[in-house]
Amino acid sequence: MYTPTPPEDGDDGDVEPVYGLGPADDPGFFASIRTRTHLGQWRMTAVVLILGPALILAVSPLIVQEGDSKLGVVPAWVPWLPPVLAALAAAFLGPRLPRPLPPGLGRAEATRLAVVQARQGTLVLFALTEGVILCGLPLAMVARDEWIFVLAFVLGYPQLIWNLLPTAGTVERVRRRLEAGGAESHLWSGLLAPLPVPVPDEDDDPEP
Repeated sequence: MYTPTPPEDGDDGDVEPVYGLGPADDPGFFASIRTRTHLGQWRMTAVVLILGPALILAVSPLIVQEGDSKLGVVPAWVPWLPPVLAALAAAFLGPRLPRPLPPGLGRAEATRLAVVQARQGTLVLFALTEGVILCGLPLAMVARDEWIFVLAFVLGYPQLIWNLLPTAGTVERVRRRLEAGGAESHLWSGLLAPLPVPVPDEDDDPEP
């Protein structure tokens, strides 16, 4: 198992990845959260983001009022349609993100770009799957039917976990997408590298 070594004091904060790492070097989901690596940061962020919709579901009976629908003459099936369409859109786009890396990149540039595109693709997928869930809440409030939000949650939350939670399997799926164009991404090496340490500007030091 690979153990990342943070930069020493006085270093410039940039960390050269250890190349050749793979899923076998993953210290484990919760163990990696305790490390200052890109993978640990990604996993901590994902856990926090995934908890949000579950909390909203728990309080939704307090948010959605009972009574007659405010949609008037609109057919009863209309408010059920947007979560279904949003879920289909998320399911269609999910396997297509992130975009493959362009071939011909140097090793360092490919590693840097792989980490950036993995993050960007994950954020886009988070927005899509979170949108599936959240679009159900105002519809449930207007239709005064909390089961619309339950449907949106059931359609969106599994996709949210599948796309956002960076297990070793998820990282491998992302790596294969990045390398679909023939480039080598070195994604594991980039994710298991320690986070750069901010170096204070000497001009910001207080005067003696």
